[in-house]
Amino acid sequence: MKKMLSLGLIILLLAGGLLLVPRLTASHSQASTPTTTKGPHKPVATPKLKLAEFQHNRKLTYSAIIYFAIKHAKLQRWQEVSDFKLGWQVESYSRNGQTKYLVWPDQHIQDSAKNLAPNWFRLTNHHVLYDSMIVHSFRKDQTKTVSLSEIVHQINADHAVAKVRNMPDKMTVVTHRTQ
Repeated sequence: MKKMLSLGLIILLLAGGLLLVPRLTASHSQASTPTTTKGPHKPVATPKLKLAEFQHNRKLTYSAIIYFAIKHAKLQRWQEVSDFKLGWQVESYSRNGQTKYLVWPDQHIQDSAKNLAPNWFRLTNHHVLYDSMIVHSFRKDQTKTVSLSEIVHQINADHAVAKVRNMPDKMTVVTHRTQ
C-alpha cells in the first residue's frame, strides 16, 4: 500500500511538474525578452504658413483667403462654400487694372448651376476685400477687409496650415480676360 501511495504521489508530482514547466518557461522567456513599446507618436510638425509663399502659389493664396472667409470673416453667405470635400471654383475677372475673384462651391460646378451671384473678393496692397451679397434683400452687400498677414497669422494660430495646403487640390481656377 505504501508503494502504491508513493507511486501515486510520484505520478502526481510528475504530472504537476509537466503542467508547470511550460508556464515557467513562457514567463521566463517573456521576462528575458525586452518589450519594445513605442512612446506616444509625436505629430509631424507642419511648417508654418508664410506670406512669402503667396507670391509663388496663387492657389495657396486663394485657399488661405477662402479658409479665412469660411472660418473667421463672419459673412453668412461665405458658409455656402464651406464644403472642403467638394472644393471651390475661383473665377477671376480683370477690369481696369483690378481683378475680382468669384468663389463658387464645388470645383466642378457647371455654368448652369451658377444661378445666384457668388461671394467674391479683391486683393489690394496686401489686403483682401471680401464681399457677400445678401440674398432676397435690398440691403447693401456685407463686406470685410483683412490684411493678408492677419489671414496667415490666423491660419497658423488655428493649426490649419495642413488643411489650407491641401485645399488647392480641390480648387479649379478659371481666368477671364475682359477689356
